[in-house]
Amino acid sequence: MEGIVKLAAVVKIKWIGISRNMSIVIAPIMTIGLVYMFRILYGRNSGGELSPAMISIILNIGLSMSICSDGFLMVGTTIAEEKEKHTLRVLMTSSVTGVQYFIGSILLPFILTVGVNLAVLFFSGIPMEQVSLPIFLFVNMIAAFISCVIGMIIGICAKNQMNANMIASPFLMIFMMVPVLGGMSEGLHRLSGYLFTGVLTEMTEAFANGKEYTLQPLNVAVLFLELVISVLVFLSLYKRNGYEGD
Repeated sequence: MEGIVKLAAVVKIKWIGISRNMSIVIAPIMTIGLVYMFRILYGRNSGGELSPAMISIILNIGLSMSICSDGFLMVGTTIAEEKEKHTLRVLMTSSVTGVQYFIGSILLPFILTVGVNLAVLFFSGIPMEQVSLPIFLFVNMIAAFISCVIGMIIGICAKNQMNANMIASPFLMIFMMVPVLGGMSEGLHRLSGYLFTGVLTEMTEAFANGKEYTLQPLNVAVLFLELVISVLVFLSLYKRNGYEGD
């Protein structure tokens, strides 16, 4: 019971930090708004009927933005802010454990990312009968979790919020732009298949084209390998920065 109370306290601190940062609060709203705007604009240009290719593009843009902004930036900048204000060290030297801090840090962004991705799916205009929700939720949740862990890596490495945005830039370029531009380049398309965001967009492309999608062994390997690698990298940086055992 005491552990739950401490976890709730961490979540509350994170909520306060997130709710006071307008750029973080606006990002999920902008993602959903852009997806809906693209649906309306491209729908008008095509006589009200979106092609599968256009639905696929809208989904790829929306999901990639959601994963990167809600995961990388939301988690990373909040941790960087705590480091900047020296509240992270205070938390670590208190009775809050590393596991409680880890779960409390990613819980809200994880839930928000999963929710925004579902909203993106709904507002994209894709016929829902073409979507396998169990598979979408499975891939969506793993991708959201990986993005949140990468956000924690960014936050641990950053000195302040501005530095966190700089560190996040290469992650954004790789994990957001490669899947989005994969349809324009064969090389980028192949590379996208080895990224967790690429697995997510590959799945939604199949749904948009009305194809039955099943996770291949390579897809599963990519998701779980990048999940394990991101967690191990975070744990290594966490200990190296002296938070473990404080």
